[in-house]
Formats: sequence, structure tokens, C-alpha cells
Amino acid sequence: MNLTKLNFHKLSVFILGLGLLGSACSSDSSSNSDSNSAIIEGSVQQQQAKAVQSDAYVVSAARINSDGSFSIIEGSETEVDASGNFTLTVDAETANNIAVVAENEGQEFKGYLSSEIENGQTYTLKTLNTEYTAESEVYAEVIASGNSDIVQKSDIEAMISSEAAANIESDASAAANIASSLEHAAEARAEFFAVHVENNSQAALETTYEELAEAQVRLEAELEANTNAEARQEAYEVFTQSIVDAYAAAELEASSTAKAIEMWSRVAINSMSDVEADVREDARLHASTITAIALDLAVQAEADEMNDSSQEAIADAGLELQSAIETSNGIQGDIEAAFESYHEDIRSIIESDGVFEAALILEIDSQINGPNGAKADFSGSISSSVSASMINNIYTDFYTSIETTVENIFGSDNEAMVESITEIMILINLNS
Repeated sequence: MNLTKLNFHKLSVFILGLGLLGSACSSDSSSNSDSNSAIIEGSVQQQQAKAVQSDAYVVSAARINSDGSFSIIEGSETEVDASGNFTLTVDAETANNIAVVAENEGQEFKGYLSSEIENGQTYTLKTLNTEYTAESEVYAEVIASGNSDIVQKSDIEAMISSEAAANIESDASAAANIASSLEHAAEARAEFFAVHVENNSQAALETTYEELAEAQVRLEAELEANTNAEARQEAYEVFTQSIVDAYAAAELEASSTAKAIEMWSRVAINSMSDVEADVREDARLHASTITAIALDLAVQAEADEMNDSSQEAIADAGLELQSAIETSNGIQGDIEAAFESYHEDIRSIIESDGVFEAALILEIDSQINGPNGAKADFSGSISSSVSASMINNIYTDFYTSIETTVENIFGSDNEAMVESITEIMILINLNS
């Protein structure tokens, strides 16, 4: 995602439009005249169905059972038309987790509803294809684990793309491994809210969940409404920004949002060691993009007392970070290099700004990155096998260590300055 300043303006306008849409209709549904059933509309992606007759697909509603299996709901079957479109009717009271299955000569596509469905409403699915099928398989594994209350459907959307879907479908254990990784990350996120959100942490977490769900619904509506590649790409960019905005909706400060997202991303990727490299790299690319946006916004917020040229340079560094991640293809070394370059850029900008003494900034960063510094302890402690509580303890120790380093070097006379530089140093050292 190469977000130029012009693109940020475009995103702002687009987000405003989606917000207005959301205020008018909070889900991808509309009323229908039959109060005893729900109607589900959608289509099967044609280019993935061209090996067989496009109008030969049988589409059915299905239950996702507690063990993650799919069971066809009798009497819900329908056929697609010549364009691959379908409309099916189902009693919403027959199951809690309703999905859609399209079958034709051994080829099968799946999709799941992003919101709870009700009779008397009409719902529109994303186009059924390999990507949606992979996402549905992962979601079914989340249901089987009993973690669908903390793993959000937007989490799955953010981590799986069309590029990785084929590999997921060809690996029998991939869906379960990805689901497990997202569960571990979601547990860490929930613990972060419990530890770092002082008032009504559970309410704040629920607000974030609600906003993430709305982001997912808006994305699906945009994808189904647009076949233009540029419009679809813009919808994904808005979705990525909306993930960051979901934390702000819970009144988390920009710095806390960046920390929560970075933790979620790191834990999810670290936990994917058993999936194919291509799938892991694709997930790392998307997770790092979200992290970079949150990080950039947080550093800019903490630098609001710096001079205008420094603030502009910081914004430019954030754009360069996002551009470098976009071209990295999710390769770990390239991602790490992008964050390290951002770290160096921001530190250099701070050193040259008149608000802070350059020698002190360099001394702080040198201690953090020294052989016995906070970074070494942090990097050596993080593991995919530790609990959510332990992960948060490791992060908290990292934050506290940097805060102590800053206070020891700056002193405590200027509390606002100490707090600002502490947060910036935490943020730029998380991923570098």
C-alpha cells in the first residue's frame, strides 16, 4: 500500500462516505417481505469456475458446527444463473453460524455471514472464491476452538489474501494453524486492554470489536458493489485504516493503539511457524502494513510540540515506511529493514529538532539498543509459546525499562517532555 499525502486525503473522503453509509445501514442487509426466512444473495467467481459450467453450481446454506464441520441445511439448495449469481432462502433460527457452500463437479467454494442473520432480512455475500473459502475454513476452526468471541472476522480478513488462499487450501493443517495463531493474538489483545485500559477495559474492547465488525461489513459491501480493480484496492486500503480507527473509537490514545496493534501483529506472525512460508509472508505483509499506519499516527501525535519542519519530516518518514513494507512482499528481512530505517529516520529528526538535546537522544537510544538494554531483553523474551499474560508482562517490562532510561538521562523536571520522548522511543524501537 503506497499511501501518498494525496491518498490520505482520498482515504479521509472515502472513510467519511462510508461512515455516512454506515449510519444509514449498519449491516449488509435490507428488509424483505418474508418474515419467516432470511434471503442470502451472492455469486460464484467466474474465472475460478470456467473449467466447469458456470450455471451448474448448486448453492446451499450450511451450519458451521461446534467441531468446525459444515452441514448443509436441507431445503435451502438453489442453483446459480448463467452469470454465477444466486439467491437462497433460509430460516435464520435453524443455526447460529450460517455459511454458504457452492458445489460443482468436485469443486467447492464457501463463504460465511459476517453478521448474525435475522428472518425478514436480505444479506449480500462477498463473491465466493478461493480466498473466501480459505477465510471460511479458518473461521470454522476458530468456532471449533471456542474462540469466536475474541477472534474477529476482520482479523481473518486482514491476514488472508487471494495470493495465500491457494496454499491454504492445499495444506490440510493450514486453516487450523492460522486459526490458532489468530486466537493467540486475540488473547494477547484482550489482555492488553485489561492491563493498559484503566477505565471500563471490557467495554472498550467490546467497542473495538463492534468497530472491527462494521469495518468488515463495509468492506464486503464495497467489494460486492465494485468490480473495478482500483476501487476494490481502495476499499482494502480504507479497511486497513478502519482497523486502526477501531481502537481510537474505544478512546485509546494513538500510542496505545499502536502498541496494541503491534502486539497483535507480532504474536499472530510469531505463532505461524507451522504454515508455509508464502502464507506467513503474505500475513506478515498485511500485519506490518496495519502496524506501520498505527505507528506513524502515534509518533506524529507524540511529536506535536516539535517544529513544523520536523513534523513534516516525521510524516514523510511514515509514508516511506509504508511504501517500503508494500514492496517487501512480506519477507522478514525486508520488513525488519523497513522498520529499522524508520527508527533511524525518526531518531535523526528528533536529534535535529530544537526541542530535545541531540546527545541525550542518542544516549537514550544507545542504551535501549545496547547488549544489556531493553531491546535485548525484549527480543530474547518474546516467544510464540508463552501465554497472553506473559506476553503482556514482557511488553510492560519493555515499556518500563525505556521509561526508566529516559528519566535517568533527562531527569524528571519536564514531565511532558519525558513522557513524549518515552513514548516515541518505545514506538520506534518496537519493530526495529
